[in-house]
Amino acid sequence: MKRLLWIVVALGLLAGCIAWVLHARSSAEAVKVVYTYAKPERRDLRQTAVINGTITPVLSTEIRSEVSGRIARVLVEAGAEVTLGQPLIELDQSTLRVQLDDARLGVAGARLRTERAELEFNRLRSLAAKALVTEKERKEAEIAFRLADNETASQEARVRLLENSLAKGVITAPYSGRVLSLAARPGMIVTGADAGREGNTLLELADLTRLRVEAAINEIDVAVLTPDMSVEITFESVPEAKAAGRITFIAPAAGKAAGGNSQVGGAGGSSGASKDFPLQIAIERSHPRVRPGMTARVHIVTATSIQTLSVPHTSVFNDQTSGDWFVFVRAAEAKAEPVKTKVELGVRDDSHVEIKSGLAETAEVSLQRPPGVKFSQDK
Repeated sequence: MKRLLWIVVALGLLAGCIAWVLHARSSAEAVKVVYTYAKPERRDLRQTAVINGTITPVLSTEIRSEVSGRIARVLVEAGAEVTLGQPLIELDQSTLRVQLDDARLGVAGARLRTERAELEFNRLRSLAAKALVTEKERKEAEIAFRLADNETASQEARVRLLENSLAKGVITAPYSGRVLSLAARPGMIVTGADAGREGNTLLELADLTRLRVEAAINEIDVAVLTPDMSVEITFESVPEAKAAGRITFIAPAAGKAAGGNSQVGGAGGSSGASKDFPLQIAIERSHPRVRPGMTARVHIVTATSIQTLSVPHTSVFNDQTSGDWFVFVRAAEAKAEPVKTKVELGVRDDSHVEIKSGLAETAEVSLQRPPGVKFSQDK
């Protein structure tokens, strides 16, 4: 009976050993990696920074009235194309015309009084030369003549001022462009700059033949930018459109827009706490469907490398703690694991990265990281 029990125990141990060996073999086969290798190649690389921005007109104006009054007629509509000098809005000018007529009558009366004072002055001057009147009388006549002459000049200035105000009662286009928005309505009372205030915005006019992108770029890429650098622009709303552009303004400090004010939010996502530098990019050749307010994507070449040794992005791996980059080079033995090799990277494009040092041109690099190699960021 004991002999039978020992036989059963021995068979159980044998079965357990067989099962363990099979499990170990299957586990080893499960973690076995089939490596794919790529050969380094020499190619031209262009490193590109891509930033988002907003389309704005180079020339855009909020039109206000220089004089106060009531709007008599609005001569354009929102979206209308206008030309330089075209009348846009007319103010009621009836009161100004009455004031102008009164001022002109005042000028005529002042000139008559001046003429009379001049005659009297000339008469007394002749008599004073013959000692027939006193010097005091002559001097008083001269003063009266000069005062009358000053009054005439004052009345003429008032006429010119009213004529200028009357001319400003018709608001004209300062340049050719398109009416982007229109707030003016007939009968609206507007406050002009003559009242010492900013005045009402009546319409917004923009020259849509000259557009630009307002954006922001990070502190690393801004260091390689220069004014007049060429860029390529694409548009999210018009995928088929592409435009050439050039950088016209680079902020001298982070968050400082062209006007010198801090840029908060906005086209490039800049904020007061960020290290983004506002840019302005002139669009040299635009698509007819591109409009102000659209989102633009700016592609800026920040570095180039000609016929440099490069490998695919997927073959380089980073240790985030040390900041070092590594590749895994095919080992000399056919079945050996790839060898971890530290490299120095250079210019990158969308698919390849330059290897500046650490890799032989004849080597092959793995597109997979060996499972046994751990980096500091791996949990």
